Amino acid sequence: MIQMFATAFKAKNETTVQQIAPGLIDPCPYQPRKLLNKQALEDLTENIKENGILQPLTATRLPNGRYQLIAGHRRLLAATKAGLETVPVIVLDKSAEEVAVLAVIENLQREDLNFFEQAMAIQSLMNNLKLTQAQVGQKLSISQPAVANKLKLLQFSRDQQIKILAFNLTERHARAISRLPGEKQDKALDYVIKNNLNVSATDRYVNSLLMPKQKHKQKTIINLKDIRIFTNTINKAVKIIQSAGIKADYNTQEDENFIHYQISVPKIRT
Repeated sequence: MIQMFATAFKAKNETTVQQIAPGLIDPCPYQPRKLLNKQALEDLTENIKENGILQPLTATRLPNGRYQLIAGHRRLLAATKAGLETVPVIVLDKSAEEVAVLAVIENLQREDLNFFEQAMAIQSLMNNLKLTQAQVGQKLSISQPAVANKLKLLQFSRDQQIKILAFNLTERHARAISRLPGEKQDKALDYVIKNNLNVSATDRYVNSLLMPKQKHKQKTIINLKDIRIFTNTINKAVKIIQSAGIKADYNTQEDENFIHYQISVPKIRT
């Protein structure tokens, strides 16, 4: 992904910056961010009023003479709020597919984009270009399993996503909890938050919810396999009987498949 992004960045630098009216620039259809921090947008607006736009936007020209934004969604909104008549734009001559890929790469490179928004960007690219996980992974230079892990995060409801982000859980926390069936995810999420579990502890907790019966069964099998413990238990039982003054005989016979234990105790006659 880094190599592809570097190539795109080089292409930008080789293109002349143009001044374009904000009203002529259409928003990017692949923008994953649905909610913007209002205060951060206000701060950016004030900064642009004072200093202008320091980093040009990126767009491509449409057949109707307008432009489609590739990168710079917040800068475009802030410039519009600031009342700028024109904004600096690097115009790339790219196909619709190239624009889609570049837009997603730009979004994935943003440090302030959370992992749910990154997953939405990948899903949007797949839907718009009709790509498989392997194909989108190839275009973004990431592995198919990495794509699958990202997309799995989208199974969380909007409320769950908000809670995960609000309590600063990491993507690895979310991936661990996503292994659970839907009805157990809320319970697990609340438990992880309440107990402030790290990623390793969250993995162990999820494993305990997924395999409680299997663990119990495995413990039973391990105990029964230890023949020596079982034999010693029988020996102790016979000694207890004998110490009570009862004559008890005990012998064993072993064949190919079994060990046979026989204890003979005389009937008490009255």
